[in-house]
Amino acid sequence: MTEEYRKYICKVCGLIYDEEEGDPDSGLAPGTRFEDIPDDWYCPLCLVSKADFIPLDQLPKAVADGDLPKHKVSDYADVMIIGSGYAGWQVAESIRRELPDAVITLITADDGVVYPKPSLSMALRQDRSADDLKEYSAQQKASELDMGVKTLTRVMSVNEKRKKVITTKGNFHYDKLIIATGAKALKPEVGGKVGHEMITLNDLPSYRKFRKSITEIDHVTIIGGGLIGTEMAEDLAEAGMSVTMMVREEQLMPGMLPETIASDLADKLTAKGVDIRFGQMVSEMNGTSGSYELKLDSGEQLNTGMVLSAIGIAPNVGLAKKLNLEINRGIKINDYCQTSNPDVYAIGDCAESEAGVQAFLEPIRRQATAIAAHLKGEKDLPFHAVSPLIKTKTSTLSIMLSLPLGANDQEGWETETDIGENHKLVYKDNEDHLLGFALSGDLVNQANTLYKQINPNS
Repeated sequence: MTEEYRKYICKVCGLIYDEEEGDPDSGLAPGTRFEDIPDDWYCPLCLVSKADFIPLDQLPKAVADGDLPKHKVSDYADVMIIGSGYAGWQVAESIRRELPDAVITLITADDGVVYPKPSLSMALRQDRSADDLKEYSAQQKASELDMGVKTLTRVMSVNEKRKKVITTKGNFHYDKLIIATGAKALKPEVGGKVGHEMITLNDLPSYRKFRKSITEIDHVTIIGGGLIGTEMAEDLAEAGMSVTMMVREEQLMPGMLPETIASDLADKLTAKGVDIRFGQMVSEMNGTSGSYELKLDSGEQLNTGMVLSAIGIAPNVGLAKKLNLEINRGIKINDYCQTSNPDVYAIGDCAESEAGVQAFLEPIRRQATAIAAHLKGEKDLPFHAVSPLIKTKTSTLSIMLSLPLGANDQEGWETETDIGENHKLVYKDNEDHLLGFALSGDLVNQANTLYKQINPNS
């Protein structure tokens, strides 16, 4: 009797490997058992190893903090972390590995629940609720790491001379401070009376609201044609929703996808029933929840049940401004993730290296490693930005790419293969060195080989 196929989940990003479906994009045929996957295989979404996957039915479940013993939080910490997203908890783990005796405290304005943020744009397809995404409560994770945590606690100010953090629940002193405040989802400015009711998908509460709302409507308008907007449009259409996308630019994922691949992807979405309005935006939003009336800048009227903003994110730099840290788009950091104040570090979506802000999990892991090593007194593990490997979560067209650092337009792409929906474009320097690539269709199985050419240490 054939053993039933199992599902395994990436503990970092939430991607699910289904043995029955395999992962053809990575060369794993349908029916490939997890134990038969080569050890050098890695998660195609966040690049962690096979060892970071566990059976889906063994995924830990968060318990209410009220069911756990309370740990007194010291008013002094060797390392104080502000922010409880992936970056905050990741750097806490890295520091604990390197400094087992350090006093670590994490302060967060929310409940501090640990969950894989990339799952927010996959959970609808996976039919997972907000509660399904929770892996640890803040107290569970803090207990595991033997550290203190203060949830639902807002930082009011920081006295950098006295190294004191003033919060809504008391004052705390630190030796080193790490800012991990992440980024906020942006909303376009629109006229009308209810623009504030536009929703985003940037955290668990917003996902919970989103899942509840779509059970009561049949049409969603997505503003933005970037990665998240495109992925959500496909998932909503596959769930039976009518979807309209408002894309200011003339292609999907501008600045990321070469035009030829973006055009194929748009055709795939259109075939699924997604109405893509290129070169258009919403100018006014009126009506009531579940029944909104939109006015487009073309003058057209559009009725919709929900408006989802997916126009991008902006680093949360409010605390950094209070500390008078050097800021560009994000908080500027050096190779050890130190800010312009050497006792203050920044990590994640709020931090900006010489290569800019990299809002991906893989660089956050390396930033956390660099910070922990530096706090230990080591300087041989600096953080250097590399081109991330990106896999779009679009089932209608497989796409994998690695953008050259600093590239943000269509200039420089060279087409090597162009057969139907199978495209291979490369980006090279003047000496013919590979700097980036974009693959679609059956050619995505070349991604691993090409990525190793760009980043031999990956």
